[in-house]
Amino acid sequence: MHDMGGMHGFGAVVTPGSDRAAEHPWELRVFALSTLVGIHGIGAGSGRAIREEMPPADYLAAGYYERWLWSTEQRLVRRGTVGERDVDGWVERLRRGDAAPRREDPQAARLAVEATGQGSPLPQALSARFAVGDRARARRMRPAGHTRCPRYVRGVAGVVEAVRGVDAFPDIGPYEGPEEPVYAVAFASSDLFGPSDEGEWTVLLDLFESYLEPA
Repeated sequence: MHDMGGMHGFGAVVTPGSDRAAEHPWELRVFALSTLVGIHGIGAGSGRAIREEMPPADYLAAGYYERWLWSTEQRLVRRGTVGERDVDGWVERLRRGDAAPRREDPQAARLAVEATGQGSPLPQALSARFAVGDRARARRMRPAGHTRCPRYVRGVAGVVEAVRGVDAFPDIGPYEGPEEPVYAVAFASSDLFGPSDEGEWTVLLDLFESYLEPA
């Protein structure tokens, strides 16, 4: 559901400003809240897995950070950090004009910056099934839970452009599965979506080995 490939009724995939991290200040606050919940261990479960529990109509109507806000609240409630009515109670107080609570915590801010700034290349794939230049087809499948293989690419063949390395297979857990190779696979837009007056372009997707089969 995170990558629907331009399904009818949801507008253009690329819009002006889509390269920005956020449109409004509150969205960055939601990102910070979600990060701190994870750092301090005060929420239960995986944010992404919980977001996918949203009723489909609500999920599709919500914006990106609205989904993050929903899942962050759910994680806090499920851990017992906040009560079922705590958030609604604060919304009511803010609407009455009460001042929002503030807390200055330089250490928490430093931890959040360090957590979002971390990153390293994936470990090398020593036993990759595919090599650069190989044709690979995304398997036709209907996973019951979380997956990183978009629906619109299933059954379509592309060309491996790079072997990214190995990473934890996300469909189990998510993010708790065994490690396996990840490939950058290039697909022709006409193969994915059919001919278009906009011409043809390339869609590059990072796909786990379990999603692919020889083409």
